[in-house]
Amino acid sequence: MSKRTAIIDIGSNSARMAIFEKSSRFAFHLINETKSRVRIGEGAYNFGGVLQEPALKRAFTTLEEFGHIIKGLKCNKVLCIATSALRDAPNANTFINKIHNDLNINIKIIEGTKEAYYGAVGALNYLKEIQEAVTIDIGGGSTELAKIENGMIVETISLNIGTVRLKELFFDKKIPLEQIRSFINHEIEKIPERFTCNDMIGIGGTLRSLSKIIMERTNYPLKTVHGFEYEIAFHSSFVDSIVSSDVLGLKNLGVRKDRYDTMREGCIIFQSIFQKLLTKKIITSGAGVREGAYLCDLLRSNHHKFNPNFKLSLRSFKDRFSMMEEDNLYIKRVASLLFDTLSPLHTIPEKYKCELGVAAELYNIGTKLGFYQNHLHSFYFILNNLNYGFSHEQKILIAMLIKYHVNKLPSEEDMTLYKALLPDIQTLQWLSFILSLAKAINSDMSRSPIIFSYQNHTLTIQAEKKLFLARDQIKQLIKPASFAIIIK
Repeated sequence: MSKRTAIIDIGSNSARMAIFEKSSRFAFHLINETKSRVRIGEGAYNFGGVLQEPALKRAFTTLEEFGHIIKGLKCNKVLCIATSALRDAPNANTFINKIHNDLNINIKIIEGTKEAYYGAVGALNYLKEIQEAVTIDIGGGSTELAKIENGMIVETISLNIGTVRLKELFFDKKIPLEQIRSFINHEIEKIPERFTCNDMIGIGGTLRSLSKIIMERTNYPLKTVHGFEYEIAFHSSFVDSIVSSDVLGLKNLGVRKDRYDTMREGCIIFQSIFQKLLTKKIITSGAGVREGAYLCDLLRSNHHKFNPNFKLSLRSFKDRFSMMEEDNLYIKRVASLLFDTLSPLHTIPEKYKCELGVAAELYNIGTKLGFYQNHLHSFYFILNNLNYGFSHEQKILIAMLIKYHVNKLPSEEDMTLYKALLPDIQTLQWLSFILSLAKAINSDMSRSPIIFSYQNHTLTIQAEKKLFLARDQIKQLIKPASFAIIIK
């Protein structure tokens, strides 16, 4: 596959472009993201779906400038897809031919079910492991859903309800909410019974915007919207406030100005669907149709899904920033052995070995930015970018272990900001200590074969090498409990 690929998504409301750069066979990272509120569907819904000239001109200019970015970043491949507005438009082919002839960009109109599939592929591969859920992507002209069972996409559906469509047909004409709900409810009757689900994955601008507002209202400690989860019961009245609000009210509720004309429309669709499907929890996905289209190309020989053991952010970080991967994998193995050997003392649940291992693989990635304070560089790298394949709880724990793996145990005060997402202080201190000890043992980078044993409050370390440097390092470590360490 090409090293740099541009994915363009022409929706009824916005045209978006994402540019991905590969770093190894399946790993990649985003190097550019551009959005323009083209509103290509504007005015079309009152004229039988015919795209209007002002909207077509905006779309042409946007795609022309997208082309400049594609050329400037030397993309090897361009995939351009179009969704609801062009699907419905009698004059779509005229526009598509003009873009092809004048800009050399080939637009492919995809069916609603394919759009739903792309969105679900993006969410499934980018989020933590998901077994049972339904994805929802509220667009300008349509809303797509996909049912996930046992980690697989089993069914998709597209509904002709979207934010721009509702705005022009109902909200602009001041039609009462009861009639709008009746229209929506008639359409969502098409959703099969099997889509009823406890967990819903929110894709698209409306639901990401809603999540951001909820994060701000609840003083959520992280800024990353991807992977943010919330219980609908705690926020359903807030959603209803948005639906019932006027423009001034939207501002007071924390809605951004560029969402004033679509937020009520999106929320009433969301509200109607989560009530029908008896949904209790929302998981927000920062990945959707563009990411899904890219992954379907990248993973075409892997059933459009990463291997269960593959973590996109982890591999991408290692590709770009790791300077000594073999040493880090050795430290990971040593940390795992230490965890098992000291388990009678720390009594930490086995599940935390995953985060401990990832922290061992990434603890020194910040060195690429600068050696001094590299543990802090690594902390911020992790905090802001270890997003794909990890929950928020996992991400902040890994970041904290990396921040406090240098001669210091994290305190209650250090935990304050992120306490709601972290395990108890004892677990955090033990995991931090184990990482520090594993790193100290490899101070000479010899990756010595090693055996651990724990008896009579004493950890015995047997190694083939002398571990002279390690002895000094270990003496400086602060232990989370009283026990001796002997090196033989």
